[in-house]
Amino acid sequence: MSSSNHPGYAGTANIDKMMERLGIDVGCQVAPRFGLLFSCAERNCATCKAQGRCTEWLAKNADSHGGPPRFCPSFDLLCELFYDTTVGHVTHSGH
Repeated sequence: MSSSNHPGYAGTANIDKMMERLGIDVGCQVAPRFGLLFSCAERNCATCKAQGRCTEWLAKNADSHGGPPRFCPSFDLLCELFYDTTVGHVTHSGH
């Protein structure tokens, strides 16, 4: 179930988009090792005060191979997922 379909996380579509933009395979959230990281990132997004900055970052950074933005409250969690070689990273052709 995506975070946008979960009743408590209706406003967390940005975290899914950000992970997609970073090439983090959200399918890894079913692995016990990564499930907590994904869950914490979704909770952080649900209470984030930087939704506008996030939406702007997503609009401007089509190719985000440099990592997550520092303003994100899930920066550390996303970095862990972004740099972990055991997480399935998605590459987008044409980028």
